[in-house]
Amino acid sequence: MFTKIGKYSLIPMAVFIMAFSVAAFADTSAEAVSDDNKEEVQEVARVEVTGSRLAEDIREVPAPAYVITKEEIEMSGARSTQEVLDRVPGVNGLRNSSASALDKSVIVRGLTTEVLLLVDGIPFRTSSYGTGVSMGSPFDLRTIPLESIERIEVVKGASSAVYGSNAAGGVINIITKKGMEESGGSILIEGGNHGWFRGSVRGTAVLSDDLKITVGYTKTKENSEINIRKKPDGTYDKATDYSGNDFILGIGKDKWAFSGAWGDFNSDWENTYNYDLSTVYKNTQENKYRRFAITYADEVNTGKIYYNENEKDYSFYSDPLYVSSYNYRDSSMGLMFNRKQDIFGLTGVWGFEWRREESEYSGLSDSAWGTTQDTPYDLKRDGFSPYFEISVPIGELGLDIGLRYEYWNVDGGEDVNELIPRLSLNWESPSGKIWYLTAGRFFAMPSFYQIFMPDRNYGTPNPDLKPEKGWTYDIGVKDEKAANPWSFGIFYMDMEDRIEYESDPVTWVGQFVNLDQYRAWGIEAEMRFNFHENWSYTQGISWTDADEKTQGSDEWTRSNMPRLDLMGSLNYAKGPWTAELNAHYYGDRNIGGSDYNNENDNIFLMNASVAWKDGPNKLVLSCTNIFDREFVLDSQGYINPERKFILSWQYEF
Repeated sequence: MFTKIGKYSLIPMAVFIMAFSVAAFADTSAEAVSDDNKEEVQEVARVEVTGSRLAEDIREVPAPAYVITKEEIEMSGARSTQEVLDRVPGVNGLRNSSASALDKSVIVRGLTTEVLLLVDGIPFRTSSYGTGVSMGSPFDLRTIPLESIERIEVVKGASSAVYGSNAAGGVINIITKKGMEESGGSILIEGGNHGWFRGSVRGTAVLSDDLKITVGYTKTKENSEINIRKKPDGTYDKATDYSGNDFILGIGKDKWAFSGAWGDFNSDWENTYNYDLSTVYKNTQENKYRRFAITYADEVNTGKIYYNENEKDYSFYSDPLYVSSYNYRDSSMGLMFNRKQDIFGLTGVWGFEWRREESEYSGLSDSAWGTTQDTPYDLKRDGFSPYFEISVPIGELGLDIGLRYEYWNVDGGEDVNELIPRLSLNWESPSGKIWYLTAGRFFAMPSFYQIFMPDRNYGTPNPDLKPEKGWTYDIGVKDEKAANPWSFGIFYMDMEDRIEYESDPVTWVGQFVNLDQYRAWGIEAEMRFNFHENWSYTQGISWTDADEKTQGSDEWTRSNMPRLDLMGSLNYAKGPWTAELNAHYYGDRNIGGSDYNNENDNIFLMNASVAWKDGPNKLVLSCTNIFDREFVLDSQGYINPERKFILSWQYEF
């Protein structure tokens, strides 16, 4: 798989080998880690924490941080990872409804393409995404089945100094299951209305003290007409069919691990144009994904080699009037090395990453008015990024300093050089409260699709498109050790060169451009009330006020995202029974003066679930959107999912 590595890859590969050699030598050297701090450094290195490479526990990260456990996932009644993430205040998947039709992404602090998705710490994003057209997401959460997830960590705020490009709004790290400690497995079968079915089988074979193999397969189907988009005339676009297959393979031996995941999913949906309601246009989308990684980890060093690939074939047709087809293929490969050790007597971490992104596109339209061939492309870019973080004690205060250098060589474009700092001042009070003040630089590379815009129906290329850049500031306090854990924070974001798609209202033709500026500020808070041994209640709140300024304008205009996001969850647990009642409210919305601007200004959705577990058996009955309310989510008329009942049975052996 590395046969296409070019001249820009030789240096990082050499550095990677040298780094491992240095690390191996340093382990035997007294200078590598002092005797006084060696035990502490090794303990820190055992845990990889999202948001900071210095922290041992995500609760210690100086930023708003959230963890969703596998038990919470099972109780949620969610059909996708995207729906699970809706449980986090200020994180939502508005603009996505059924399993079909649209990529499953999320919005964090008003940002989508600037949110970085990690799978086991490895960046998982495509380089073909756009904004405002069909390619609206840098990743698709449908490629990560719920059954493979151990937990999800969400850290808000700029994390480019830690993870590089596209980590402006925050980082979502999905940690997958690594198999059981003993040989065994599980079976999951669930069904629901709208023809919903999901079946999964997983198994782990422990062959020796340090060798185990895990395999798994998940089948998903949804085969009923589901309203996904409301038209201005009151009619609906409908999803008609969805099916998916997901496979996993994991091999662990001592400090080494291999992980593989691959699969496919197909979506079908129908729509009509307002000017021709008699003609039904059918849409078919076929997706394939593959991701593989080899990991080495000891008490101090971590190294990873990975390869990700996504392919999307999309067709839109109404025989014999119109037929169009588009093919997108993205791949990425990379090397990662990370080492925790003393740096000048201070606790620190250093490392580097090399990443190659490749993107291919082709498109063809054939209609009664003629044939149109989009401009195909086959492009690549290489990025190399050394970084370090260090913790400097200042009395009772801790100063964490992070610095990352990003270099990208881009086919058909200019090289990108960016220095990305982050400073965090934190203090833990005697009572256990953690106070923090963080300032972080971020940047986000434009995608190949945004730069070259090959679809002639929608726009023209913009070779001068620049990366998004800016600063995010966070100040807050949290007490995770309290009887009723809570957190509170305020943030401010200032972005330069925000990328948006702008089109002519008459011709619909446009291009991706850099806006003059984007800014947002907000408040985020969460509290868990453990008011009885069997009862608890979690309340989350997020208020985000985002504005943007277009080129040539002196006026700020409001972003389309909801300002107010409230999430409440009432939980019960006693003996074999657990139950949850969850409510989500989105208020003070603005959807851009479209046909839906005054329709359903506020969104209120309620979900419920109850579970029973006895030994190896577990039953879960869930209902999402209990009152079957319909809300228009965005300016294009996409609506929230209809009421859904799901009954699942899980057996562990």
